[in-house]
Amino acid sequence: MRALLDRLIALLITVIMAFMVIAVCWQVFTRYVLNDPSTVTEEMLRYLLIWVTMVGAAYAYGRRKHLAINMLPKKLKGKNAIFLDLFLQALVLFFCFAVLMYGGYNLDLTAEGMVSAVLGIPMIYIYSSLPLAAVLFIFYALCFVLDDIKHLTHPELANTDSSAVKE
Repeated sequence: MRALLDRLIALLITVIMAFMVIAVCWQVFTRYVLNDPSTVTEEMLRYLLIWVTMVGAAYAYGRRKHLAINMLPKKLKGKNAIFLDLFLQALVLFFCFAVLMYGGYNLDLTAEGMVSAVLGIPMIYIYSSLPLAAVLFIFYALCFVLDDIKHLTHPELANTDSSAVKE
């Protein structure tokens, strides 16, 4: 399930980024060659950037490549490293529920009925990237918690499993 989700997210991010490159090229072409800048691409790029940032952050977190301060985890070994990781995952889960999920849901409620100025698309589609990112973060955090629990209950698997606790 997780590998499939990783592939789907990577594909989504790739498609969005490719579309953004094409849109930027079009924007440059219309601005400097045609002397008539496209009004659609600027707004579209802004909204696509929001989506690629939120989904990309969740993807990076799921691959354990997200920005982190890792001085303390590198100094800890064994169960202490696992307990620290469990604590950090609990913080991530709290943040996702309290800020991303709750805040994103409230933002979606306030955006109901609003449409973007140029594209005319419902703003709820733009703001729904927050709750979606929260769901992805929560999914990955729960995967990490399950990995940590597995390593606590079956330490012999820690050498064969690909866990960030070892990293």
